[in-house]
Amino acid sequence: MSPRGKRWTQLASVVRREQAVGSRGWHRLTKDDQVLVAPFLSFLAFTLLASGGDSVWTHAAALIVQLALFQFVVTSHIHRPRLKRAVLIAAPIVLVLLLTSIGAVTAYEGPSLGRGVADGASVCLTAAVILRMFERIARARVINMTVVVNAVSVYLLLGLLFAYAFMMIDAISASPFFVQGHQPVATFLYFSYITLCTIGYGDFAPAFSAGRFSAVAEGLIGQLYLVTFLAMIVANLGRARPVQEPPVSETDGSST
Repeated sequence: MSPRGKRWTQLASVVRREQAVGSRGWHRLTKDDQVLVAPFLSFLAFTLLASGGDSVWTHAAALIVQLALFQFVVTSHIHRPRLKRAVLIAAPIVLVLLLTSIGAVTAYEGPSLGRGVADGASVCLTAAVILRMFERIARARVINMTVVVNAVSVYLLLGLLFAYAFMMIDAISASPFFVQGHQPVATFLYFSYITLCTIGYGDFAPAFSAGRFSAVAEGLIGQLYLVTFLAMIVANLGRARPVQEPPVSETDGSST
């Protein structure tokens, strides 16, 4: 082999090693025990929304964070090679289509509807992440701190989910979401989490039926989640789930 061929062979082996290291790092990051990824990305989306104001591109940036969260929590655990390859190909296409749709709606219908499209997509992605987190909790064999942190992450994501829903309703409605008139994004986040915690200061109130029923649903879900589901998990911390053995038929149990 010529010296140039040897150099190319060495370079290819280095690239393969780097790809293997990156793949292992990605796999470690997306394992079920890496429970801080979802809260971190949720907090990042929260910060983007709270600091960016009413800009449609701030909502688009938060949507990209939600897509990253969806990739980490949901699609990274697909084990079928063909399905995983299809998802990896489809993910950037979906992102481009979403950003193009947001830009087109913003240009032709105004920034309000553009924010509505971005927030509606974020609602769907956050809901999918919450379902995936529930699956993690349901299949855990031992109730440990990983399960507890996953359950707390679901609670935090519920507040973000309803904040996106409230902002979507506000964007697509002819009148403001609140009785107090148009409010910045930070107010929607504030209203969502005090409703989820059932604090109810009363300083902000929804102006029409869709917002009122959504707020009632969030308050009920938040209260029931804390006093039943999360309380049950914390009460069983350290316990293993009982293993159900297959039933033994009478013919198998009888002597011949």
